[in-house]
Amino acid sequence: MSRTQAGRLHIVAKDASPVTESSSGKPSVLEQLKDFRSNIPKDKLTEWERPAGPWSIIKIIQDWTIILASHQMYIWEASVATFLTAMVLMAWGQRGLSNLAHDAIHRNLTRSKKLNDTLADAFLAYPLMGTAYLQRQVHTAHHHYLGTENDPDHGLHNDTSLKHYRLRLFYFCKNWNGRFDHFSLFFYDAFDHVAFFQNVIGSLPDVPFHLISWWSIMTVLMGFLEPNAPSAFGVSIGWRFFILFHATRCTLTCCCYIFREIIDHSGLPSTSVLEFTRTSPCCSLFQKFLQPHNDNYHLLHHFLPRVPMRKLHEFHLWLVDNVPVYEQANRYTSYFSGESPLFAESLHRHIMPAIAQQADILGDFRSEAVSPDAPSP
Repeated sequence: MSRTQAGRLHIVAKDASPVTESSSGKPSVLEQLKDFRSNIPKDKLTEWERPAGPWSIIKIIQDWTIILASHQMYIWEASVATFLTAMVLMAWGQRGLSNLAHDAIHRNLTRSKKLNDTLADAFLAYPLMGTAYLQRQVHTAHHHYLGTENDPDHGLHNDTSLKHYRLRLFYFCKNWNGRFDHFSLFFYDAFDHVAFFQNVIGSLPDVPFHLISWWSIMTVLMGFLEPNAPSAFGVSIGWRFFILFHATRCTLTCCCYIFREIIDHSGLPSTSVLEFTRTSPCCSLFQKFLQPHNDNYHLLHHFLPRVPMRKLHEFHLWLVDNVPVYEQANRYTSYFSGESPLFAESLHRHIMPAIAQQADILGDFRSEAVSPDAPSP
């Protein structure tokens, strides 16, 4: 699920309808999706594009169990160590909720659209300060305008994109040996007051009644699980859960979101869905924490967004064996070792000449600033 950000609906393209033609002569996103679907038998598409159903309910319960267990661990043994440990566990649960909310945006939870959105709002989006409706509009723009200026996550100069795309100051994202990698981009993008503020307030300015009401009810309910909780008008208030949840959401979970966005798309040429999206490694503890519920199959998701996360792993294996263009795409099977580890990848190689020019401009500017011949202010 993309960042919950107030005002993003006013920043993405005014017409968020699907792009059916490309002004540059390249196939549009929808044309690319249609072409990819032609490689897959219709019966398999029908089977794999059925909503997840009971699996979704089980995973919602699982993620909330992790969140509540982390809260109770801190409540019964309050210390700095248990608070930090609880934050890690809570971030894992919140990442799960976020990915299930993402599935709900594509109406992949249940066959009933109304039930799908009700589950999404009540258990997934509201806790993370968003709504299914608002996120669906923004996320649809990400799919339809992938890699263009109107992409709300990775569009150049777009006010809601990751920092290095928004400011286009790639020169400052290099690591110690002059290369771009996932970590150098992350350390640049993570220190971003704009993204932090947008993440903190979420959709509160758009739907204040819904979010304030949800969190008022939740803090009262959590008061029953906090011994000696303070009370207001005779009602116990679970303030420690509120602080732990949102402290985690605005820090560790936000950082996980930024790193996952970089893994999914950053540093690749935005010429097509195939070239601008990755499949990251599966089945390690790191993947299950950062990208739970099969969220690592991001290329498959962009080609077939109606396939629920529950079925992505199975479908991925079939595509690797049967669709050569998918098997040869940006697919990584390990993070640090092996033939082509993800974190050894050098990013933004396609724009290195432009970055070198940017460095020259900055160098000229700095030289002029310190030149002894420069006029006094």
